[in-house]
Amino acid sequence: MSGNQNRNYMTQEERLAAICNREETDGIPFVHKGYGFCAKNYGIRKADIYTNPELSYNAQMLTMEQYGAVKEPFYTFVSYGALEFGGAIAYPDEKSYTASPSITSRPVNNPEDIFTIELPDPVTAGCVPMMMEFADLQEKNNTQIAVICGSPFTHAANLCGVDKFLMWLITEPEAFKKALQLMSDHILQVVQYFVETFGENRVLARCAAPTESNKLISPQQFEEYVLPVHRKVYGGVLELGVKKNLYFHICSDHNKNLSHWQKVPMGRDGAPGILSFGHEIEIQTAAEYFPDHIIAGNIEPRIVARGTPEEVYEASRKCILDGKKYCKRGHYIFMAGCELPYNVPPVNVYMMKKAVEDFGMYE
Repeated sequence: MSGNQNRNYMTQEERLAAICNREETDGIPFVHKGYGFCAKNYGIRKADIYTNPELSYNAQMLTMEQYGAVKEPFYTFVSYGALEFGGAIAYPDEKSYTASPSITSRPVNNPEDIFTIELPDPVTAGCVPMMMEFADLQEKNNTQIAVICGSPFTHAANLCGVDKFLMWLITEPEAFKKALQLMSDHILQVVQYFVETFGENRVLARCAAPTESNKLISPQQFEEYVLPVHRKVYGGVLELGVKKNLYFHICSDHNKNLSHWQKVPMGRDGAPGILSFGHEIEIQTAAEYFPDHIIAGNIEPRIVARGTPEEVYEASRKCILDGKKYCKRGHYIFMAGCELPYNVPPVNVYMMKKAVEDFGMYE
């Protein structure tokens, strides 16, 4: 019997809170990660997840409740940065394959541009007003308040495009550094705005880092160009007074970067960071590199989207048992390795829930 059916067990929210506070927990929390799926499940447009905070919040909240996941809706997307600095984005429609906003116009087209653009007002820039409206709903409904902290490297690449940004790393080093500086300053300003609005120790900083994966840069480049910026920005974010646990989605293949990620500030006052990994990184590997942090993941979204219910159940079972085997008790969260696609069969999300109920309790 699941924790939602018997109050002798902790709720999913209680389990997650206990894990973040290094307290005893009776089972593994299940986090649902699929914004487009929430839109489809709730009967709204894909774009509404990003353009209508109230509909987005309700769609996520009820979908998470429906599938027995932690009820913590969030406002986030990885193409952040372009719109905020004066570019343009297109929100997904029902005909497109993607369920996330895409960049249609970059604020930076050549190296010279990066030296002429200015930092935007953190209160009015791009999607920040919608993110703040969403945060107001989080506060009103007593769910986790969050801010897009992001990766300064990933979001700086959104200013000019990943291809140009990585080329500038070699051919235009001053423009490359300036882009990183601008995005770092912007992230810190937005985080400060959220902390000033809601108070210290109340805002969760959510970070995603796909562009610095080993599919795009070498571990040597990560050490030289990414690590110093991550240490400065995330250290600064913690000093501003966000919640003591930072959340990182270490997206795609970072296997050769893990020794560098160990040097990134992830928590304050001895608190663990929450690190979710793509399926490219084994749970055992993640646990070996980060034994004192919380490991989250990492069933492959493709399996959930295209697999049979039986395949999803088995893949979920393996992740959960690996989490129990390789992570310290209370150091594992079950979730997908990245966002679940829009067209995931609902029964497959149910099979993830069922696997948590069947295998997620600690002895």
